[in-house]
Amino acid sequence: MPPPQRLPNPSGSERRPLVRNLGVTLLLAATVCGAGPAAAATLYITNTKSDSVSIIDTDTLEVVGTIPLGKGKPNRIVFHPDGKTAWVVYDKSRDLGVIDAETRKLVRRVRIGGNPYNLNFTPDGRQLLVLDWSSDTGSDEVIFYDLKAEKIAGRVEVSTWPAHSVFSRDARLVYVSGETAGDVTVIDPATYQTVQRLVHGGGDAMGLALTADGKTLYAAAGENKAVLKIDTGSHKVVGEIPLPGIVHEATLTLDGQFLYTTLRKANKLVVVRTADDKIVAVLPQKGYPDLVTMEPGGRYALVTNRYADLVSVIDVKSHTQVKTIAVGRAPHGMALRPR
Repeated sequence: MPPPQRLPNPSGSERRPLVRNLGVTLLLAATVCGAGPAAAATLYITNTKSDSVSIIDTDTLEVVGTIPLGKGKPNRIVFHPDGKTAWVVYDKSRDLGVIDAETRKLVRRVRIGGNPYNLNFTPDGRQLLVLDWSSDTGSDEVIFYDLKAEKIAGRVEVSTWPAHSVFSRDARLVYVSGETAGDVTVIDPATYQTVQRLVHGGGDAMGLALTADGKTLYAAAGENKAVLKIDTGSHKVVGEIPLPGIVHEATLTLDGQFLYTTLRKANKLVVVRTADDKIVAVLPQKGYPDLVTMEPGGRYALVTNRYADLVSVIDVKSHTQVKTIAVGRAPHGMALRPR
């Protein structure tokens, strides 16, 4: 495969102030209608030390395929909203890969920004968001890349190490966590302007989870050993949930009744009941639990365990681990393809 080509940057007139730390939203499958049985959804897992993706069938909870990705340490992965392609960040080579989900093959590699960490798409699928650490401009940024025009449409400078991102339900705002800065930046994607920055000071801050009604944003405050509750109307912190360790990920169950959080340095998965913010379960994990994805039926939470080379399967009804799925070496990124 030819080396990645750097895609063009905008002229000075096209560049706008950027915000930092976008965290990656995982695309959850919608309800499928129609005659006949629906095909199973598939969960893509990046194996950072195997240079591959493992594909898990979310009905059988078995690995059904492996996609070689080439050298470069593939890490974060996100599906385009149409489900046809998955985009991958390579940590070492600092470029992106594009997977054709139908053929299950890597079809190209491109370079956008200087040191991409995570990705997201605008809900309409027109723009790719690249959370860039020490980018080609020398700043940590969120880059908005126009997929049709194949050029950068806007840039928003953020604090340090943008990590995860999530869009508001009306797509008018995007929230980005700053890993080392301990903050959440609110960005207007239409103007590429920062609306607000909420500083909590908890380093190693990454996970973001938005309620179905869009009114409350849960933000992992990392080294503060807590998850913050942010009112999205006022952009103010309205609550704090203490946890027994440094918090990495925060993911809501599909019914919104529970928040799953990973304490990767403590090898624990902690489940919080959102009705009263109480911890209802603490599940030991085998090796550095990173990210959590809910399968589309709402039955299970799947958790990457990076140092154990597996994905653990948690029964959401009982909050118990029911299975582990062996994947490649050092699994980290997760992306759910719709049915």
